[in-house]
Amino acid sequence: MNTLRIGILDEEQGYVSRLAAYLNQMGKGSWKVSAFTGKESLKGYMRDRKLDLLAGTDRDILKKIQQQYPEVCYAWLADEKGVRVQAEQGLKIYSVYRYQSAKAVGESLRDIVEYLGLIRQTEKKYVAVYSPVGRCGKTVLARGMACGGIRGRWLYVGMEDYSSDDMDGVNEGEENEAEDFLYYVKERHKEAIERILSLMPAYIPSPFSPFDTRQINTDDMEWFLNLFSEETAYSGVVFDIGTGVMQSLDMLLLFDIIIVPYLPDKASLGKRRQFEELVKAYELEELFDKFKFINMADGEESIQRLQRLLDE
Repeated sequence: MNTLRIGILDEEQGYVSRLAAYLNQMGKGSWKVSAFTGKESLKGYMRDRKLDLLAGTDRDILKKIQQQYPEVCYAWLADEKGVRVQAEQGLKIYSVYRYQSAKAVGESLRDIVEYLGLIRQTEKKYVAVYSPVGRCGKTVLARGMACGGIRGRWLYVGMEDYSSDDMDGVNEGEENEAEDFLYYVKERHKEAIERILSLMPAYIPSPFSPFDTRQINTDDMEWFLNLFSEETAYSGVVFDIGTGVMQSLDMLLLFDIIIVPYLPDKASLGKRRQFEELVKAYELEELFDKFKFINMADGEESIQRLQRLLDE
């Protein structure tokens, strides 16, 4: 993968030097960040080399440079929060709030370039949410990942025993095709899957029939995850897996992380222990390295803990 080249433009030497140094460390070789304190040094650099993204604190200067180099992506490091994308004469300048942590600035810049497809996701995660405990908030947690609760753009894929009528997150007019998603996976219908993903949905609902869901085996899941690895718009995918749909626990081995929500009452803890004993009985102890148990009685803390687990 080619290294993404990013420029930071501001007249304050200390600011751009510190930010560029941090972003280079954060990018871990996926991008190279250069600091510029004036237009002339920047133009001298761009005469011989290419920038993929230029971030600067002076929007007017960015607009002038954009006229000369329209192929570059531009981000305005704004003094105010919530500034919308600026679009003039078909040219866009994205905005990032500058007075936040360097980490947050870097994550915002990464979101921009990944959304535009300039680089592929470097840390795409494959997550399963599975629990032996019923009515513990498993689906709410899984959907929350795809609806803004977790940083980045996530795809939720329902594999519950029974589907609800809630189609939030599905593009209008595409409901039927979204409901056929797992059928397309089973049939290895690559074009249909790519067509659905090109719409960048957040939510693929569980099929109407649980018997359709139960047809998906480990080979089918592996085929989809290989296809999904080519997507550039998503940070990851989360499968909401019902207790009665998996043909084998082996399927869980395909995922990077397995979120196991539970409740702290006696009956729920007993089901959790039985689940762990079942994993041992099937000699799948390596799953324990992937398990991340979430106490759903913690409320908002459960989402915050989930974000920390994904960042590990």
